[in-house]
Amino acid sequence: MNLRHRTRLLRSMALALAVVGLTARALRAQNAGPTAAPQRAPTPCADVAERHRFDFWIGEWTVTGPTGSGPAGSSSIQSVSGGCALLENWTSGNGGHGKSLNAYNPAVGQWQQYWIGQDGNPTEFRESSWVGPSIVFRAHVPAAGKSPATEMRLTFTPVDSNTVRQLGESSTDGGATWKTTYDLLYHRKTP
Repeated sequence: MNLRHRTRLLRSMALALAVVGLTARALRAQNAGPTAAPQRAPTPCADVAERHRFDFWIGEWTVTGPTGSGPAGSSSIQSVSGGCALLENWTSGNGGHGKSLNAYNPAVGQWQQYWIGQDGNPTEFRESSWVGPSIVFRAHVPAAGKSPATEMRLTFTPVDSNTVRQLGESSTDGGATWKTTYDLLYHRKTP
């Protein structure tokens, strides 16, 4: 048998094997009955208004000081986990990094934030309230040694559709007086 006949024979055999394989699969599928459609992951947060109240912070941002002076950093805020949380990816002007996870906790009826920066010191903002359009987070940081405990307050205010103000404050007298730790403006990046 010459090379041309061998090649034709091998092609015919390969085609026959392919047809047998397809037929066998079709028969198995027919005998298995109807195939269930793939199930979609649950999305319990999609239609809950309270879980989207902080969505004004979603976006790509250039961050400056309160007067718009000098870049303080940049931030990317994403809706994650099926719309159940906001993930912040922060980069400071000097190259520092941090992340926060923000979510509405229905068990306590409040938004909460967990922040961790590259300094390794997490802050848990376990309490929040809405004051008009602003969300105000609060954290209680235990004291080291004989120092008084520190309360931290973090307020996000939508200034307009392209600007958000983030004000960080701290108190060492139980919230009687507050000191500004930072005051930032988030400016939405244009595509």
